[in-house]
Amino acid sequence: MKNISKLLAFGFMGLVLASCDDSYDDWSQPQQNPQEEIITLPNFTATVAQPIDFDQVTSDSVTVFTLNEATLPEGVTLEKGRLEITAQNAAKTTVNVSGNGRACTAELLDAVVAAYGKRPVERTMSAEVLLNAMKDGQAALIKAGTIELKLTPKASEYTPIYYLVGELQGWSDQAKTCMFYPESQTVQTYTTQWTGAGNLKIWDDNNFGNWANAIGAATDGDNAASGKLVTSNAGAMVCPEPGAFYTLKVDFETMSYTWTKLDNQTPKEFEKIGLIGDFNEWKSDEEMTATAPHNWTAELTIAADTKLKFRANGSWDDNWGADMNVAEKYYGTGTKGGENIKVPAGKYNVFFNDITGEFVFAAK
Repeated sequence: MKNISKLLAFGFMGLVLASCDDSYDDWSQPQQNPQEEIITLPNFTATVAQPIDFDQVTSDSVTVFTLNEATLPEGVTLEKGRLEITAQNAAKTTVNVSGNGRACTAELLDAVVAAYGKRPVERTMSAEVLLNAMKDGQAALIKAGTIELKLTPKASEYTPIYYLVGELQGWSDQAKTCMFYPESQTVQTYTTQWTGAGNLKIWDDNNFGNWANAIGAATDGDNAASGKLVTSNAGAMVCPEPGAFYTLKVDFETMSYTWTKLDNQTPKEFEKIGLIGDFNEWKSDEEMTATAPHNWTAELTIAADTKLKFRANGSWDDNWGADMNVAEKYYGTGTKGGENIKVPAGKYNVFFNDITGEFVFAAK
């Protein structure tokens, strides 16, 4: 009977049920009460707004839903409320909203990035709409339904993913095994021993497998120490000294590349590299697969937010970490004995270089 009495407080059902309990003390100021009860009013629902591309949003707040306020009882006004947002493999997130369905742009963007990372792909997130309704100085928490938000993170803040294909792992247009390691939004590198013919081309993630869109040298087989990248009729780039350890740096803003020979041509060899952390109780390493000399990859599924590190040969003698959160930037550089890396729940393709300490957690 308590829910009916609350509806009576808003004049919703008339006086015919006046004999019901009329005590409202337990639900005033509901957002401060951990035992808050939620009222559902017939025909009062939120309708989701248009999909939101954050690159197109220039204001501090954005409309996420509209309401059919005509169904509210007379004299009732809506105050601030919240969205309880859920996404697959992510913790529930609360985002504040106004009574007219607007949310803080930064809070909403943080919610989708925390769940999926910064990759500019439209994500669907379920959100329960909860609003504070006021009448005669009393408040009730009303559920206005559940909406499906469609949110796309900012492409302007995302560092694109690039892969190399070539002698290292074969010229298959299916194997995404050698991902470049970003240094910034435009500059990426790959360090290894360039075995065999030492040749390669580059694909961005969106065009992987399309030879017409492969990136490479203007002249096929060019082994110059630096040069220009082309995207039409691209030829293979070749390491200046096949068989030696070099870093290939590519700048996608200037469309140029440089090869730099490593001073140390005999880096320490490791039999295996693994991932260890909260997700496996710091006990048994999630082993990675070698893809090119001193480069490793693994598919990783994390059920809950975790902290982890890379380590070699199942021992702490050689381990790498970084004081950073993958939700904020999906790539970084680990240092020997560094801090634990924070990784949100989700599915990832992980890449690691044991010479440079560079790593990537590419959300799947």
